[in-house]
Amino acid sequence: MRVAKKWRDKKFAEIELYGFPTRQVTGSTVGEVIERRLETHRHLGRTTIANLKNLRGRDIGKKPVSALTMQDFFEVADELLSEDMLPQTVTGYLTLLVATLKWGDRRGERLPAGIAENAMAIMWEDEILAKSEARTRRVSPAELGSILAKIAENPRQKIPVATIIAFAVFSSRRLGEICRLRWDDLRIDGSRILVRQMKHPRKKRTNDVWCALPPEALRIILSMPRVSEFIFPFNPRSVGAAFRRHRNRANVADLRFHDLRHEAITRQFEMEKTAPFVSKISGHASAACLERYEHVEKVGDRFASWVWLEAAIAGDLTLASKPASAIGRSR
Repeated sequence: MRVAKKWRDKKFAEIELYGFPTRQVTGSTVGEVIERRLETHRHLGRTTIANLKNLRGRDIGKKPVSALTMQDFFEVADELLSEDMLPQTVTGYLTLLVATLKWGDRRGERLPAGIAENAMAIMWEDEILAKSEARTRRVSPAELGSILAKIAENPRQKIPVATIIAFAVFSSRRLGEICRLRWDDLRIDGSRILVRQMKHPRKKRTNDVWCALPPEALRIILSMPRVSEFIFPFNPRSVGAAFRRHRNRANVADLRFHDLRHEAITRQFEMEKTAPFVSKISGHASAACLERYEHVEKVGDRFASWVWLEAAIAGDLTLASKPASAIGRSR
């Protein structure tokens, strides 16, 4: 609570000098503004929706927007930090809160001028907030092999999670993008595909990008049965849950599905491909964004002759169950 106490002491001093300030309290509460944004922007991501609902249920959600003070922002930051959230996570919550309040301000819910900006500036200066650290986790062929081996041992796993994992590690596609890929958007001759609604820092709805398909990724696509308009017609949440379940069974620590994209991009650089070439695969328009994924360790292709690729393409993981390849090909 150090930020709130610091603010409280300052305000007490001001009150002793100038008396109590007066403020007209009108309009909607923070919670009501959040609710309207949730109803209006149905395209918001799952995490954004969950975080907005979290904020709506807190004490700040009951306060009128027009009566907010900097202390209100400090208190919600202290509240989140007291729940053992990382400063980076708290930054995300506060940034989302400020953006939503400004959204409401543009629609007539008057946010006191400078309140949000000043509160955020003070918290940055006092190092209450922090930027997210760039993630550098890479996955080894052996780790992936151990996860796929656990999938092979599970006869109840109906979704071809192993095939999707293999596709991610060669294509660099995010899980949500994989499950949106369409047969009609595939160009076999040019070995490319249209990735719809690709994540972009500014474009939220119509960022469709043509991306190159490495040979391995194209082979995986062509191995899939055409039973739907989608190449991988599965719920990304179900795929993600299956990935985490088998990852845990394989005792592979601190690995996220998104790390497979990191591995795919870094692999291209280790194969001495140029940034313009890699960007055609990854879909990055900015060199700065692409560089976040570049963590070259050694020149070469550590997934060369990876036996699990052939097993995933064949749809028969038992092909990789021989002793020398049961946990994947090591580097």
